[in-house]
Amino acid sequence: MNAFFLTQVLEKIQLNLSSVNKVLADKIENFIATDRLNEILVNIGFKVISVLLVLIIMSIIRRFVKNLIKKAFAVNIERIQKVTGGTERRKETFESLALNIWRYTINILTILWLLSIFVPLDKLLIASSGIFVVIGFAAKSMLDDITMGFFIIFEDLFSVGDFIEIDGNTGTVTEIGLRSVKIRVVTGETVIIPNGNIGKVINHSVSNGQALLDIGIAYEADLDKAISVLERVGQEAFDQYEEILQMPQVLGVQELADSSVVIRMTAEVEPLKQWYIQRELRRLIKLAFDRENVEIPYSKMVVYQKNEESGSNE
Repeated sequence: MNAFFLTQVLEKIQLNLSSVNKVLADKIENFIATDRLNEILVNIGFKVISVLLVLIIMSIIRRFVKNLIKKAFAVNIERIQKVTGGTERRKETFESLALNIWRYTINILTILWLLSIFVPLDKLLIASSGIFVVIGFAAKSMLDDITMGFFIIFEDLFSVGDFIEIDGNTGTVTEIGLRSVKIRVVTGETVIIPNGNIGKVINHSVSNGQALLDIGIAYEADLDKAISVLERVGQEAFDQYEEILQMPQVLGVQELADSSVVIRMTAEVEPLKQWYIQRELRRLIKLAFDRENVEIPYSKMVVYQKNEESGSNE
């Protein structure tokens, strides 16, 4: 009885499985036989080709406009001054900004065009507007960077090519963007500083430099003679170096140090030339002091030896 019942159940299950397999086979056959598959393949192929065309077209536009911007700024400085209101450094700054804005613009347009291939344009605009609102609230730091970037450029705090110091980073500005500033420091590395983090800025390129030297002489040396030698060195350097704009001045005794009398000397020089002139003045001063026998202090060690004489008892 039980065996007969199990046999009947297995036959029904086998019959049902055969029916399901037949239905699935019929549906697959109908799907392949219809134009639905061809339509899907054509749609996928069209979208792939569209993506490739968009990338090629936007790449051509990107390069064309980039070259156009460079050609627009590759003119005589006298002509560009009427637009930028500055010198060569201002022209390079505005060129860097224009290229930076164009890079952001073309990337956003490319992304929107690619998305429009897969999403209807009206729905894409509605979704993107909502996304931009969310990004606007979430990306406060980015907005601060962009705002500070415009203040830097239009208030002419510094420009491309300037030698500046920001938060302990000293170097030459290579790029000013909407969000960050790139500085090539003296050791060769490039430091990227977000515009919103820029605080105190020291710009060494916007005004004449000041070469400042403190020269120490020994207490035993003739002070008036040393000052006279320094004045002659200043005259010699002024005649020799075009970078020195005014006659170097010997201000007098700056400090009575532990082992030296410190004399201060200054010279107004061209922007960014103060370090070079300081090195040259030190060289000329050393040679002049050697010729005139003006003693330069150096570390000395004095050793006292106590001799004890012991008597002998006879």
